[in-house]
Amino acid sequence: MAHWFYTDENAVQQGPVEDSTLLDLNAGGAITARSLVWREGMPGWATFRSVAPALFAHATDPPEGADDRAAVEVGVCAHSGRVYPIAELLPYGEALVGPEHKETFVRRLLEEAAAGISDATEQPLAYVGFWWRALASTLDYLIKILPSMVLMIPYYVAAWYEGAPEIDEDEVSAAALFGMGPMTLAAYGFCMLLMLGLSIAYDTWMVGRYQATLGKIIVGAKVVNPDGSRLTYPRAFWRWFVKKVIIGLIVWAPPFVGLAIVISLVVGAISSGDS
Repeated sequence: MAHWFYTDENAVQQGPVEDSTLLDLNAGGAITARSLVWREGMPGWATFRSVAPALFAHATDPPEGADDRAAVEVGVCAHSGRVYPIAELLPYGEALVGPEHKETFVRRLLEEAAAGISDATEQPLAYVGFWWRALASTLDYLIKILPSMVLMIPYYVAAWYEGAPEIDEDEVSAAALFGMGPMTLAAYGFCMLLMLGLSIAYDTWMVGRYQATLGKIIVGAKVVNPDGSRLTYPRAFWRWFVKKVIIGLIVWAPPFVGLAIVISLVVGAISSGDS
């Protein structure tokens, strides 16, 4: 009995498991047609779909009088991504759908106005280039400008109510360092937290629900796992988190470090003048 290794929905290697277990994982949706599998003797990892015909054949008894089991023709459900023997799938236009998913699949088509859905398992993933990614990010930034301005209303109100602070050159304070009074500074920090929550909710929900943010939908890109499967909401969040950390280290960390150094020098100079 072959012992298989496979990648789960988070692209993490699992196993070893037997043939029957691999088929059960497919039946339960834990692995899909694009999931990568490997066993000893194979030259490299392959998609589950490519090995499924032999697995389904060995799972059934050969016809009486036959010397060997013939490979089973398989297809991929356009809704779940699971592999089925072709005889079990129902045709829907160019797509094939598992019998238990037909109603859900049709409802999804009506809700999302999806078109041109078919079994694209054999088509390789086409990676989006840098400039398309930059355009999608720019569009997402423009889309979030209006709600961000709404979330900044408490800051605008506090700044109007408190007015410009009086700055004492001999006093080290928030007003001296940031040009804001305590109320305005607190409102600004609160609004920054609201905008952070907006960014998390926008990226996590859009990628988890639609596999793309609005900017990526406009340029025709999708966010998927390495095996082509849909990201879970937790994985979509961690994708946002890692992306922001990398952007922060490359783009924002140097100027903030520089600002911190300048502030330290200013505070040091003021303190030295007082002593």
